[in-house]
Amino acid sequence: MKMYVIFIVSVLLFSQCKTPNSNTMTEEECRQMGFVLSEMWNNYFLNDEQSYARLDSALALIDTMLLCNCDVYKFNLIVCKISTLCEKKEFAEALTFANQTNDSLFLALYLKPLYLKRIKAMEAQEKGDISTRNALLQDIVIELKNYLHIPSAEIDSILKSKNVQDIYRYEKNLAISQYYFYRAQIEGTDKILNELDSLQQSIHGNQEFFDASLKSMVMIDFTPFIGL
Repeated sequence: MKMYVIFIVSVLLFSQCKTPNSNTMTEEECRQMGFVLSEMWNNYFLNDEQSYARLDSALALIDTMLLCNCDVYKFNLIVCKISTLCEKKEFAEALTFANQTNDSLFLALYLKPLYLKRIKAMEAQEKGDISTRNALLQDIVIELKNYLHIPSAEIDSILKSKNVQDIYRYEKNLAISQYYFYRAQIEGTDKILNELDSLQQSIHGNQEFFDASLKSMVMIDFTPFIGL
């Protein structure tokens, strides 16, 4: 019943933004729908019976928000739709959606090809094809390494910043976390955690960022996809 009510709410809000000359919702309406979407995901993962019906409701809401131009949430909605489709094992649909999404809507140009490989890797894992999965992840690692120009004096300097907010504002901070995350999927979590400890000590890196961002992300499971 609750999912039915949420779906009806999304339909009502959608009706506000589908007039011929206005495909928009207010920022507050987008924010409220974002909360509803988060609740759907929480209910799905916290419920013992993970029904795809919950994910179908989430997809309907995501499509509504994308159509209504909730620009502030656009990238998060793209990630959420890919994640939802992959959770339903609809990898072909996830690839189609990612391919058809304008490159400019991703936070950085490297993310779209990375996500396409990530989707293929999740599909390979689902099929038990670990060799293909690891080959795709290795490609991602190489591309991230080239993007970051590792070893990089610039990145070492950023990671040493005493103000953690300066690191979070750095345009490549997500790619740094992804680099170690994907390496951990191939090489093992313990090895990468030890490497990060050694790096932090050798460059006197910001302990808060290493603990809260790099090391914590390395320990995240490969699935579900959350944008890494």
